[in-house]
Amino acid sequence: MTDLVANQGKGKRDIVVTAKASSIEKWRKQVVAGQPETGKEFAFISDEGSYIPGEEGTAPSPLTYFVSGMALCLISHITQVANKKKLDVRNEKVTATAHFHEEGSVLRGDAEGFCDRFEINIALDSDEEIREIKQLIRLTHRLCFAEKAVIGSVPVIITQQLNGQPLIID
Repeated sequence: MTDLVANQGKGKRDIVVTAKASSIEKWRKQVVAGQPETGKEFAFISDEGSYIPGEEGTAPSPLTYFVSGMALCLISHITQVANKKKLDVRNEKVTATAHFHEEGSVLRGDAEGFCDRFEINIALDSDEEIREIKQLIRLTHRLCFAEKAVIGSVPVIITQQLNGQPLIID
């Protein structure tokens, strides 16, 4: 904790997230996750879904949470940057789509899972100057921890729209 406080004043803020998963029954799992410095934890249920024979799909799959985390991280940073820069943005939306595949066989011992790519789309409405919106989106991508964890490992295709029109960011 001392390092955390020491780094705070130097423009660095350490963030730790811990998740502890356990089996409930069959494919149903529970995770208790949180950020230790906040003292709060939240429980989530996961189920591999109905695409596995005999399962009911009673909760989102782990991959659904993973991809949702990317979208939520990005939209949180849009809000953070817009608020700090006092920018008026509306109707913010982030769509994250991930493409995965499996190869091989568990029984042969050569099964392997792959993430092929992520597609991320940010859309928002605003009357702010276009350079301000471009900077907002640049900072959003630079701040998103989830995106940083994935970029470089798999292709990430990023698109943006402002007021319903494509927005190209240099």
